[in-house]
Amino acid sequence: MVLEARLATVVEAARSKKAFRIRILDVHGLASFTDTFAFMSGGSDRQNRAIAEAVEEQLKAQGHRPISVEGGQAGAWILLDYGDFLVHVMDEDSRRHYNLEELWKAGRELDLPPEPPPPSAALA
Repeated sequence: MVLEARLATVVEAARSKKAFRIRILDVHGLASFTDTFAFMSGGSDRQNRAIAEAVEEQLKAQGHRPISVEGGQAGAWILLDYGDFLVHVMDEDSRRHYNLEELWKAGRELDLPPEPPPPSAALA
């Protein structure tokens, strides 16, 4: 299954800032407030903010703006709410503590687009 274009943009933006443990869960029919969760981690509050900003900027360039953004000041857990999907950028401690992925484990995990080859491989 091909990931919806906006979610593919989320993954691409997150990868551009070295986000790790990226997961996309389809919770359509399980959650009344959204259809999809995107989870990803950064190694520091600063990196989390950079990831969230990259996601927001790339989606804005496509004409999509978040309904709300929470947690940008502290940076340990940043939530971007786009209505039909939510983007969670979390440090590993917050991700383990809140364990949202376990809470929504009945959701269907969506396949991520393949990672592009490193620049040196493209030259070979």
